[in-house]
Amino acid sequence: MRIIAGKFKGRTLETLRGNSVRPTTDRVKESIFNLIQFRLDDARVLDLFCGSGALGIESLSRGASQVTFCDKSRASIEITKKNLEKVYGNISIINKDYSACVDSLSREGKKFDIIFLDPPYLEGMQDAIINKLKESEILAEGGVIIYERAREVDGAHLPDGFVLIDSRDYGGTTIDLIEYGNAVAVTGTFDPFTTGHEFLVDKALEEFKAVYVVILDNPDKECLFSVDKRLKFIKNALKRKNGRIVIDYYDGLAIDYCKKNDIQYIIRGIRNSQDATYEKEMAEWNKEHGNVTTLFIDAQDKEISSTLVREAIMKGADVTGFVHDINKKEIISEANKW
Repeated sequence: MRIIAGKFKGRTLETLRGNSVRPTTDRVKESIFNLIQFRLDDARVLDLFCGSGALGIESLSRGASQVTFCDKSRASIEITKKNLEKVYGNISIINKDYSACVDSLSREGKKFDIIFLDPPYLEGMQDAIINKLKESEILAEGGVIIYERAREVDGAHLPDGFVLIDSRDYGGTTIDLIEYGNAVAVTGTFDPFTTGHEFLVDKALEEFKAVYVVILDNPDKECLFSVDKRLKFIKNALKRKNGRIVIDYYDGLAIDYCKKNDIQYIIRGIRNSQDATYEKEMAEWNKEHGNVTTLFIDAQDKEISSTLVREAIMKGADVTGFVHDINKKEIISEANKW
């Protein structure tokens, strides 16, 4: 294992032998730091389950102003100290259980811009850890929690005020980025995803920390495009926007998805009075049965809809401006197979 970048680049780090510690691989570590590269300068960092100290040391190398290393394992603390002999900086080390460590830091009034979490994968600690961090208020405003977990392990159920802003899979590992903020869902069958839908996402990004674009299963609709194709079209259309977008598919009700992912709001576009009547009824139902609030936005172009796009393609009409240019050719080709 080595330091990947920064002033200590190339220096090797030791790891513990055996199965008690699972070091973050260089590939995953590099991916993590690509995600947070613009947050590191002068950052205050907490490496809460530090293991060999690799994540905290990498932060120090890349410009963090102060790093605190915590682990309950004496062996982990000793190897972290050995690795820290190869670098320098404003460093503190705490040999305590994560809960006691967080309590101590909270009493001291400490705040951190970046908190790394790499707890034992299969011990079911995720909810307790995240709730502890929320209650302690040691995450600074604008700070981020980087939570590493096994891909097959569920992410933490986030308390009010925390939101998942990004999630990336790297082989068998998933990295979740969590911040203070709120979340909103933009839902639909998206058959296909149009520029009207993209407008709703843009408006959502203006007001919310995280935006979930969720394809919902509607048994009353026979969709022209497969779920995989629809997911692809959405990802293509939104890939140049920032990383606060989660794209997903859910085989169930919108309110159930929102409950599962701690989302309090849904955004819906209104094109006409017929839309308004239907959406108001759905909004009342969602509020009553799921305590989810629906926000209405006037459509940017009241003529754009997935139905119109499908009909236009079948008639051989031009759909430029109705779907993202990057998807237009494939949407037309797929539709014409029917």
